[in-house]
Order: sequence, then C-alpha cells, then structure tokens
Amino acid sequence: MYDITEVNLSYEYLKKIIFEAKKNSANVAILGGWATFFYVNEKYRRAFGIDYLKSRDIDIFVPHKKEKLFYKIIKNFKFLPAEYNFRYKIIYDREQKRIIDERIAKNKPIYNLIYIFLDIFSDKKTKLIGSWAIPILNRAKIKNVSGFPVVDIKTLVKLKCVSFFDREKIDKEFKDACDIYALVFYSGEKITISHGLRAGLKKIAERDDLSDFVAKNVLRDEFKAPLVKMNINNLLHL
Repeated sequence: MYDITEVNLSYEYLKKIIFEAKKNSANVAILGGWATFFYVNEKYRRAFGIDYLKSRDIDIFVPHKKEKLFYKIIKNFKFLPAEYNFRYKIIYDREQKRIIDERIAKNKPIYNLIYIFLDIFSDKKTKLIGSWAIPILNRAKIKNVSGFPVVDIKTLVKLKCVSFFDREKIDKEFKDACDIYALVFYSGEKITISHGLRAGLKKIAERDDLSDFVAKNVLRDEFKAPLVKMNINNLLHL
C-alpha cells in the first residue's frame, strides 16, 4: 500500500524510539497501524506467507509524567515540529539517503523526499512535547507483543474505529478499514463487538470501495470483496 522505503524507514525509527524509551523507562506504547501490525502479523504470515501491511506513520502513547524523557528521545533523533502540536517529522532525502533539515528540503524536488510523521498521544495534556490528549488512555494497558510495547487491543480497536469515521484523507480511511478487518479476523485476540466496532465493520461491508480495498490489500485478491462482506455479515449476523 505504501512505498517500501517509507515503511522500512518508519520501522527503523520506531525500533530506535522504543529501544531508547525502554532504556530510559519511559513506559510508552505503540498505537495505530504499527500496533495493528504487531498484533496481526504472526497469524497473518501463517495464512498468506507474507507480512501484513506496514505503516508509514508512527503513533506513540506517552504517559504525561514521562514527557520530559520522551522529549529528549525525539530531540536526539532530530524529529522536527510539524503542523500540529502533537506531530513531529523527519525528512529523508531518497537521493542522498540521509535525513535532512527543512532548509535543505525546500530546495529539493518533492518526489525525492520522504516525510515520516510521529504523532504523540497522552492521557493528559502535556506542555513540553505537545500531544493529543485522549482520556481513555488513562485506562489503557500495555502489552508486550513480539517484543514491542503495544496498547491493549480493546483500546486500539476503539481508537481505530473513532479515527475511521474522522478521516480527512482517503488513504488513511482505507488503511483504517484494512486494520479493523485484520484485527478482528487475524489478531487471534478476543474482541468484543462494541457499538463502534459494529459501525466500523458495517461501513466496510456497505461500501464497495472499502470492501474492494480490503480484499486486495488484506486478502490479497481483489476478487474476494464478496468474501470480505460475507465474513463481516456472518460475524454481525446481518
């Protein structure tokens, strides 16, 4: 779905951030697309022989009490403030194969640049790093999945369903559709069908563009959209 260089770069920086966070006892947890990847990938590989969809952006839950520690980490990795107070970025030059600053990036053609975004979420407002404060993260638990600290699947699914109905960019909406479907059918975790999850699954089943996309990118067969819809309808008893 995404450029291989983008997702590999994102993955490398995710590993670096988590390593430093563990070393400094920052108690952070992964959210979003990468969290979905870790929950799903083992079972998904057994089913399809390849990795599940990787992510381009990095979403991290940082407890508000750990913001100073995390701020030092992102500064050390040269993340720059982006357009929102909870977002940071690094800019990678494909041609030079290195991270560059904004001054240099302004003189580069856009097709040579990769932007990796780091979005920070917290349980309360933070002053130093900025973050998107989400109250339900107060109750979130951190689970070790494949050696990575990941937010519990109940919280992850809830946040995924909220974002699924609040996306401005169509590629993000389509990725959320894939992640929701994969979490339900390939995570191997027990997931309660909440009101929000039911609404998200129905949205996938009722929109041909979404079910087609899930079929192509999750089931790896664009002609299996009817199977996507059938699986959802059977689960929801529609």
